[in-house]
Amino acid sequence: MKIKICFLLLFFQSFDFCFGSDNATYQESKKSRVRRIVGGYPAKMPPYDDPLVFINFAGRFAKVRGVLDFPHYVFRGLRFAEPPIKKERFQRPKQHFLKGDVDATRFPPPCIQPISGQNRVVGSEDCLFLNVFTPDLPIGTEGLPVVVWIHGGGFRYGSASQYGVRHLVGKRLIVVTIQYRLGSLGFLSTQSAELPGNAGFWDMVMAVRWVRNYIGYFGGNPYNIVVMGHGSGASSAMLMALNKVAKGYANGVIALSGTAVSNWAMDDDPNGVARELAETQGCPTTSALAMIKCLQSIPAQNIINADSQIQMQRVNSRGFMGAMSRSLGASPVVEGVHDGRSLPSGVEHEPFKQMSEGNIPNIPLFTGVTKEETKRAVNSVFKDEVLQSLQTKSEFLNKVLIQELQSFTAIGKESIIGSQNGLWKTLDSFKFGKYIDVAKNNVVEAFGKITEATADALFNLPAFLSVNLWSKSKAPTFLYSFDHIPKVSKAHYFLAGLPFVGNNSAQERSASHGEDLAFLFDAYTLEGEPLDLNGDFTEEDMQVRNVFVEAIASFAKHKKISFENKDLPSFSSSNNNFFQISSAPKIESNFRFCQMGLWAGLADRLQDAQCKVFNILDSELKNYQKQLFDVAGVPQKNLPKVPNVGIGGLTSHIGQNLGGIFGKK
Repeated sequence: MKIKICFLLLFFQSFDFCFGSDNATYQESKKSRVRRIVGGYPAKMPPYDDPLVFINFAGRFAKVRGVLDFPHYVFRGLRFAEPPIKKERFQRPKQHFLKGDVDATRFPPPCIQPISGQNRVVGSEDCLFLNVFTPDLPIGTEGLPVVVWIHGGGFRYGSASQYGVRHLVGKRLIVVTIQYRLGSLGFLSTQSAELPGNAGFWDMVMAVRWVRNYIGYFGGNPYNIVVMGHGSGASSAMLMALNKVAKGYANGVIALSGTAVSNWAMDDDPNGVARELAETQGCPTTSALAMIKCLQSIPAQNIINADSQIQMQRVNSRGFMGAMSRSLGASPVVEGVHDGRSLPSGVEHEPFKQMSEGNIPNIPLFTGVTKEETKRAVNSVFKDEVLQSLQTKSEFLNKVLIQELQSFTAIGKESIIGSQNGLWKTLDSFKFGKYIDVAKNNVVEAFGKITEATADALFNLPAFLSVNLWSKSKAPTFLYSFDHIPKVSKAHYFLAGLPFVGNNSAQERSASHGEDLAFLFDAYTLEGEPLDLNGDFTEEDMQVRNVFVEAIASFAKHKKISFENKDLPSFSSSNNNFFQISSAPKIESNFRFCQMGLWAGLADRLQDAQCKVFNILDSELKNYQKQLFDVAGVPQKNLPKVPNVGIGGLTSHIGQNLGGIFGKK
């Protein structure tokens, strides 16, 4: 085994010690090596698999011991902030400085969170740690590019240690995976000076600040840091880039399946969450200060359990569209310009409003979606509820579905509050007639249309709006679509507990939310124990992994996307170019051209010849009221039961059992 280790020592110790060989050769090199000592005592020979990093920062000296996880080095469980416990609960993090002997050989506990389906919680409230993965120890040359990974999980689930990063580190990147407080412990807000919220967001900012300060000692370039995340982690990465305090911390943003303008990126009812949480714990609700003091004395596990109750209530009351498109508990909030404590705000403005007004940093952005973001949610997780809506709600597809989804989008919310940007507008839902049209009573086709509409409104539109607005800052801006369908679903290994994904989705093969993660990372448990899943990868899967990893590495290193010796053009509003990721990747244009024209209300697009199929501007569609399903009002006892199968099985079941209720067109 070829091993290379370099140690940088301080003061009178020898600092240029590098060797490479197997263990036998290494032992031989020890015998022949001549030690030259100038004063003091000779340094002890460190074990070849026990890397050390010596740090001198802010007047504090530290010796950090990591591990060799061949072929890279790992420094696990490095504390970046003081424990957020007792009186520090709900408060912004306080910076921690490394000093003394630091044992970085064990992964940290995850932030306390529930384990879905097991009625228990794991982790610790004292969880503000990060992990550093590097291909080399510092040897005095220019630092390597750095990727800071913010895990997803709907602000309630996930850890820094469940993502194996060897594929990215193999591209000579340093990867730092970070943790932040979850649920109400991280994001509870009364929108007041006593509790403005966003503590978990400030954890992320503090972690990236730590990376800027310390990463040079681990061989990284503190001036080439890309902040990268998935889902809620992606929206947080973009929020950080828009934050004034964090200006200059990141030199690029990678946002996978989430943006700052995604509807679930911001809490739409923070006071409601705080009130419900306090009531479940018997705490006062009339005084914010009294509420906080009471909640600070409650065991952390009780708060996590209460969060689960609130989430379940909201899933049940809001329906499947609300569960997919809105925050289900405490999450980031808009604080305003001042937080009431003379401190800078985490999120000053609604992200869509801020970006529409051109307040965007001049740093590169790479964002995108999976081709079928909501397919698993519609066809598996919420399948029974979707079918019930089709059966019991009059004009569900051509009225209820579209109108509700419109209200969830950034454009819809701007329209409601009367500050709509002039470029975007919401269309009458009946303009969507041809877009949502299906053969009468065709349930399978209806499921497909619901998948398409929810994916367009909740994922494709936010991605489109983000790159369209970001590109106007003249910074390199890139869009991708992950189109590959894996052999075996692995999303739930990374996003277990997230209602959108579910816990066991192996029956549904699709390019749904979270399926891209296995093509960048190896799956680990929350505590960092490996899960051997590579046997499920086909040769085609491996090809896709190479494409996706190379695209991420290219952006992190050079702030561009290279493909077959060609550079992907920066996104432009005229051609809407994007990178289609599959086993046969290619550069495409006109990303969801007509569909985005519909959801964003872009009249010039809707008049284009290629959008003629939708007949969007046909005035007769104003009166479009096609009854797509005529079973509304049929007693529930007379409706068929749908077995627990994927959409393929559902097709067969429909053909056998729904004919008596659903007529022919």
